[in-house]
Amino acid sequence: MASNAITRDSSTLANKYEVLLLEKGGQRLTEERTSLVFQILDDLLPNLGVYTKVLKSARDEIFDSVYSDKYTSTSDDGESFVQRIPYFKLVQDIYYQRNERADEIQQRLDIVKRSLFEKHKQFEDAQDRISDLESNITKLNENIENLETNLEAKQDRIESLEKTLKDDRQSSEKTQHNLKCDITELKADLKEARSEVAFLTKYKKGYDDLESAFTEPIGGESAQKKPIVATKRAHLINNTSSAKMIESQILVVQNAVIEEYDKFLESHKQELINQPVYEDPHDPKYIRSEGDIERADQELWAVEERFKTSCNDIDTELELIRQHYTMLEEQLQIIEEQNPTIQMKKKTLKETVDNLDEAAKDKDRDNIRGLLKSVSRPETQDSVLSAGLNEKSQTDNEEDPFITHERVFSKYASMMYSSSNKGKNWHEFPDAKYCASCGEKTMICPHKLGTKERVIRIPHGSSHIKITRPKVKINKELVRELIRRESTTESEIDLPTSATSKSSKTKKLKSISSMLGKVGASNRAIMFDQMSTASTPSIDAHLGINEDKMVHSLGRLWDDYKDRTTLQRVIPKPLRMDRVLSLIEQFYSFMIWQDETGQDDDEGLFSPLDNLYYFMSQRYHKPDISYLAMSDLFTTIIEISATSKIIHTFGHILVGNLDGAVFRYLLLMCDFINLVQWRDVGDFRVFASIIYPTLGDDDIETLHMGYTSYSENKISKRRVIEFIIYLVLKYREPRFQELESKLVQQSTVEAGHFSFAEFTEALEQVLPVHNDTLCRRLFWEAEAHLRWDNMENVVTISRLAQITGFLGLMQISHIIKQTVAVKVADAREQDPDRQGLPSQVPPGDDSIMTYTAVRGLAINVHRRNENRKKRQVEEEELYS
Repeated sequence: MASNAITRDSSTLANKYEVLLLEKGGQRLTEERTSLVFQILDDLLPNLGVYTKVLKSARDEIFDSVYSDKYTSTSDDGESFVQRIPYFKLVQDIYYQRNERADEIQQRLDIVKRSLFEKHKQFEDAQDRISDLESNITKLNENIENLETNLEAKQDRIESLEKTLKDDRQSSEKTQHNLKCDITELKADLKEARSEVAFLTKYKKGYDDLESAFTEPIGGESAQKKPIVATKRAHLINNTSSAKMIESQILVVQNAVIEEYDKFLESHKQELINQPVYEDPHDPKYIRSEGDIERADQELWAVEERFKTSCNDIDTELELIRQHYTMLEEQLQIIEEQNPTIQMKKKTLKETVDNLDEAAKDKDRDNIRGLLKSVSRPETQDSVLSAGLNEKSQTDNEEDPFITHERVFSKYASMMYSSSNKGKNWHEFPDAKYCASCGEKTMICPHKLGTKERVIRIPHGSSHIKITRPKVKINKELVRELIRRESTTESEIDLPTSATSKSSKTKKLKSISSMLGKVGASNRAIMFDQMSTASTPSIDAHLGINEDKMVHSLGRLWDDYKDRTTLQRVIPKPLRMDRVLSLIEQFYSFMIWQDETGQDDDEGLFSPLDNLYYFMSQRYHKPDISYLAMSDLFTTIIEISATSKIIHTFGHILVGNLDGAVFRYLLLMCDFINLVQWRDVGDFRVFASIIYPTLGDDDIETLHMGYTSYSENKISKRRVIEFIIYLVLKYREPRFQELESKLVQQSTVEAGHFSFAEFTEALEQVLPVHNDTLCRRLFWEAEAHLRWDNMENVVTISRLAQITGFLGLMQISHIIKQTVAVKVADAREQDPDRQGLPSQVPPGDDSIMTYTAVRGLAINVHRRNENRKKRQVEEEELYS
C-alpha cells in the first residue's frame, strides 16, 4: 500500500511538472522556463535517495553553466526578488542590441546614399553648366575677337576715310577757289567781248548793206539764197552713217545694261559667300539663313526679269536698225553700180591693170597711161557728195612703211652666260633682261642697243663665257589670220578684241607679211608648218611656260568661238581682273557642285570650255548675250594673262593644254596655304614637306631654293600659290611628275594613252583608295576635251597624272588641314636660327581663292535654286 502511494504521488508530481513546463512556453527557451527547470530539480533532489548528493553537485554545475554572474531584479505574483541572468539571455540582449545598431547604421547608410546620389546629380548638373558656360565663354571670346578685329578694321577705315575726306575737302576748296577765279576772269572776258561785239556790229552792218547793194538784181528785188539740193546718194550716205551711229549707241546701252546686271550678280554672290554653311536644318541659324537666301533670290529673280525685258527690247531695236542699215546699203550699192564716181572708176581701172602680167603691161604701157590720165583729175573736181563712199582707212597711210621686222631682228640678238667652274655650270649675266620683241631673255639685241656702244661687266671669278643666239619666233596665229585675210581679200582682221589689241595685231601682221615677201600660196603652208612655236612667245616666255607641252595658244578660244556663233563684238566691254577672277570662282563653284552631286550614270559629260559656255548661258539667260559675254571674257583673259598666273592657267585649261582637274588641285592647295600663318621663307620648306610627303630632303631643299629665288626672299599666300602655278606651267610639279612616272610603267594598248578601263586598273595600283564617281567624271571630262584634238575614248598620260594628283590630294586633305598650321608653327619655334628674324611678308592684299570658299558658294547657290523651285511649285499650286 505504501509503495502504491509513493508511486501515485510521484506520478502526480510528474504530471504537475509537465503541466508547468507546458504553461511556461512549450519548447521555447525562456528565463522563466529555466528557473522552473531548476526549481523542479530542487524539488526532486530530496526524493532521489543516494543520488541526491551527486545530482545536487551536477545541479550546481549546470546552474553555474547556465547562469552568469550578473543579477537582475524580477517580480512574480507581486513579489520582487533578485536573481542571476542566464547566459542565453545575455546573448539575446547582445544580439538585440547589435541588430538595433545594425538597423540604425543601415538607416543612416540609406540616408547617406540618398544624399550622395543627390550630390552626384548636382555635380553632374554643375559640370554640364560649367561646360555650357565654357562653350559660351569661348564663343563670346571669339565674338569679342571678331568684334575687336572688325572694330580695328572699321577704325582704320574711318581714319582712312577721314584722311580722304580731308584731302578731298582741301582739293575741293582749292578747285572751288580756282573755279571762282576762272569765273571772275571769264566774266571780265565776256564783258570785254560783248563791248567789242557792240563796237564792231555797226561796221558789220555797213559792210552787209554795201554787199547787198552790189549784189541786188536789176529788178530791184533782193535775191534770196537758195539751199543746196542734196542728191539721193548724199541722203543714203547720211542715213547710213546715222543708222550706224544709232546702232553704236544702242550697243553702248546694251553694254551698260549688261554691266549693271553683272554688278548686281557680284553683290549677290558676295551676299551668298557671307552666308555661313550650316549642316543641321533644324538649327535656328540655318532657318534664319534660309530666310536671307530666300530674300536674296527674290531680288535676283526681279533683276533677272528686268534684264530679260531690257535685252529683248534692245534686240528688237537692233534688229530694226540693222534691217534699215542693210536696206540703205543695198540702195547705195545699186547707185554705185549705175553711176560710179571717178574715184571708183580709177580704183577699178588700177585693179584691172594690176591683174595684168608684166608682158602685157610693157606692151600696152602707153594705152594704160592714157586711160589713167583720162580718168584722173584733181581731187577738188570730184563731187563733194561722193566723198566718204570709198574712203580707205588712214591708218595704213600714217604708219611707217619701213616698220621694223621685230622678229627677224632677233637673229642679231645674243644671250651671254658665264661659268666659274670651267664650263660645267652656266649662269645668266646679271644684266640680261627679257625682250618682248625677241620673245626671250637677251643680253644684246637691236631693241635694247640705244647707243653706239655698250660696256658689259663680266661677273667676278668667271672662267668661261658662252654666247648663244635665240631662234626666230613667229606667232602662227597671226600668220594664219594673215593668210586667211589675203585669201579672202578682207580689209580687216576678224578678231573680236579691243581697238588697242586690234591695232597692235595689225602692225604684227604687216611685219609678218613683209617677212613672207613674195612667197607663193603653195609654199606658204610649208613655211607656216616650219615655224618654231604655236603659242604667243611674248606671254608664255615671260611666264616661264614649257612651250613644248603647251601645244595650243590662247587664240584657240577664238577659233572655237567662231565655230559656235557668227556674232561679233562691235563695241567691246573689257573686264577688270577682279571681275574675271569672280567669274572663274563662280564657274568652279558650279563645277565642284557637279563633282559632288553628279550620279555615276550621268551622260553627256562635257569639256571645261563646253561647261563654261553652259554656265554663261545659265547666268545671262539669253544666248546672244552669253556669247557677247564670252567674247569679253576671252578678250580679257588674253590681254591680262601675262599679269595674272591664275587667269593664265585658266586660259590654258580652256584651250586644252592643262586638264580641268589642275584648277581644282590648285584650289585645294589654296586651302592649305590659307591655314598657315606665314612669317618667313623657311616656312615654305616645312609646308612643302607636308604637302609632298614622298619627296626626299634633297628634293625639298631644291624646291625651297627654287621658291626663294622665285619670290625674291619674300613670302605670302599669293606668292606661294603663284610658285606652285609656276611649277605646273613648267610641268615640274612634283606630285604630277611622280604620278606620271608611275602611270608610264603601266601597260596600255596605245602608247602614252589610257582608256577608261586601263586607267581604272592602273589607278588601283597607283592610288588604291579614291573616289570612283569623281574619277569617272574627271576622265570623261578630259576625254571630251581631247576630242578637240581628234582623240576618242582615250586620255593622255600627262592629263591622267594631273587627275590622279587631284584625287590623291583629296584623300589626304583632311589630315593636312588638321596638321599643316601646327607643324609649320612648331618648326619655326624649334629652329633657333629663325628666332628673331624679321617678318618677310610684304604688305598688301593677300587674299586667295580657296576650295572651301568655292564649295561654300556652291552649297548656298544650290540652296537658292532649291528655294526658287519650291517657290515656283507653290505658286503653280496656288494658281492652278
